[in-house]
Amino acid sequence: MACGGLKQGDVMLQTKLLMAVMAVVLLCASDAHATAILTVGNVPQSDENVLLNTGETGNPIFGTTNQTGLDVRFTGQERLAAPANGQARIDALDELFTYLLIDIPNGSFTSLILNPDATVNGTIDFTAITNTGVEVFNNVAVGGSGNNFFTFTTLHDQRFLSIALQADGALAFADVSQFRIGGAELTPVATVPDSASALSLMGLSLAGIAAARRRFARN
Repeated sequence: MACGGLKQGDVMLQTKLLMAVMAVVLLCASDAHATAILTVGNVPQSDENVLLNTGETGNPIFGTTNQTGLDVRFTGQERLAAPANGQARIDALDELFTYLLIDIPNGSFTSLILNPDATVNGTIDFTAITNTGVEVFNNVAVGGSGNNFFTFTTLHDQRFLSIALQADGALAFADVSQFRIGGAELTPVATVPDSASALSLMGLSLAGIAAARRRFARN
């Protein structure tokens, strides 16, 4: 039995092809957005401690993962310090700072735990850059006393390239401490198609299906 000049089997084949193409496009469009997750609290992953008791000062300064031995870079808007004594932490030479960016030079990671010591009750903004995009967490509440643990994770095998925190308003950081990083590696990070590429792929695929329909119709 024919349908619009096409055999029923041909129509079913084209329908399956279209559904497959749409599934790929939707998957690509979804994965083109970062899927970083911020959890309030200390939620251990497969993490390594970041060693910081070096006495180093400067901007940036470096720590080291305690198992893989990779450099972890800390960049601020002023000179920073990693005190040689006491808890592993990042300080500023003038005691207070408002911005800190954490990354692994030429590398990436899948989780991060940190504990900002805020001077007053207030909010901070986090910016997480992954291999597929940027995720921003604005106006995250922190207390001026006690712990302010935060845990970052990713989904779908995505990887962090960097995570930054910025104090809002009058808030500042006395220090940021207790860094733990998971999935640290220097392996190049693969990216997925962005939304424009996904739409182009859909257009080309639909054009191919239309051409196939015309060929079937002529037979």
